[in-house]
Amino acid sequence: MAQQDLVESPVKELVRRFLITFVLGVVVYRLGVFIPIPGVNADALKSIIDGGLGGDGNALKAMLAYANMFNGGAIAQASIFGLGITPYISASIIIQLMTFSIPALKALQKEGETGRRKINQYTRYLTLLIALVQSAVAAIALSRYSAGGTVLLTPEALSNTAMWVTQSVLVITTGSMLILWIADQITRFGIGNGVSIVIMISIMAYLPGAFGGHASDLAPLLGLIIVCLIIIAAIIVVVQAVRRVNLEQQRRVQGNRVYGGAQTTLPLKLNQANVIPVIFAQPVIVLLVMLAASPLLAKIGLDQFMGYGNPGHRLIFAILIVAFTYFYISITFDLNDLTNHFKQAGFFVRGIKPGKNTVDFIGSIMTRITFVGATFLAIISILPESLAGAFGMQGQGAVLLGGTGLLIVVGVLLDVMQKVGSFMLAHKYGGAGAAGGLGSGKKSGKRF
Repeated sequence: MAQQDLVESPVKELVRRFLITFVLGVVVYRLGVFIPIPGVNADALKSIIDGGLGGDGNALKAMLAYANMFNGGAIAQASIFGLGITPYISASIIIQLMTFSIPALKALQKEGETGRRKINQYTRYLTLLIALVQSAVAAIALSRYSAGGTVLLTPEALSNTAMWVTQSVLVITTGSMLILWIADQITRFGIGNGVSIVIMISIMAYLPGAFGGHASDLAPLLGLIIVCLIIIAAIIVVVQAVRRVNLEQQRRVQGNRVYGGAQTTLPLKLNQANVIPVIFAQPVIVLLVMLAASPLLAKIGLDQFMGYGNPGHRLIFAILIVAFTYFYISITFDLNDLTNHFKQAGFFVRGIKPGKNTVDFIGSIMTRITFVGATFLAIISILPESLAGAFGMQGQGAVLLGGTGLLIVVGVLLDVMQKVGSFMLAHKYGGAGAAGGLGSGKKSGKRF
């Protein structure tokens, strides 16, 4: 019956999926952000993150603001969703890197659907472990914070700190795994990748604050809007940019027939690593700033050079992003394996000998386009500090409009638009076969 409904009205199916995505992603998830952890003074914690009660150093505050944006303000609210989807993202990156370095996992990845399910299972186990560790660190840090005479726990929680820490670890971990479940349901029954949708909703929750303080000043507001449009246009160009390598298939003659001779292209994305290099570089730059603030290095003025907002800080951060981009692509993009697939299928690059010459040719192309993509990612990531000075923006607005905020939002929206277009196109030519274009459920018409 559901398949029949889909054939008769694809718009109805799209509306249903949009509604499921809205209810789970906006209503359920955003309501959970405002549920605080029992025993925490949320107002005091919000003041610390906003800089009112700080003392932890500019770099640490910048990292907290960055994490707070990805979690939709959950950290400032002392929410049960404080960890957000970050434990799953960390676990996915770790498993992905391990897959390309551990032969057993690499062989498992090549087993098709069975191997993919097994790897997803390992990723969820690692997500639970990371969530337990991060929640324990967060709970202990909250219980021991006392800078400036400010205590983040209520008297009831302070009366039994050990019990409160245990309770908070369970609550925060459960909240993180609940977000993962919400993301899975959006992937299966909604539109787009659930994890990306959750992150996009969290970032867009910061949108009103990005334009705060400009209501009475029209000129800076118009300038800010123009800058946003320019950044969005640049992101679309880079995200959609592809370097295509022409491939040809070898021809062979059997009897009176000629086989092969097909032509195709190998698409190489300009921004192959997406935002992962920024995720890697963020904690490293915070660690470097803390080391530069040590008494020994502070004597030579390194703390001023590396301080947040200074040119040295932006330069080192950009260098780290470029370096991590090359590192990530070198780990995940196996040229030898790719050329072996070419050899098995009989494809080759015109004018290039198969084997090592093909590897070197594609490697040189990847090196050049990676430099362009990494440079763009670095420029986008250091924009918050420049925007903050040029437009007098507050911290959350600068973090949103620069860094990876707009990059993620625009990328997810482009992905959703592509999936909707594929869904409608598949319905036009294949009828009910369009069902698989938006979700990963086995039965596309299955109701939520």
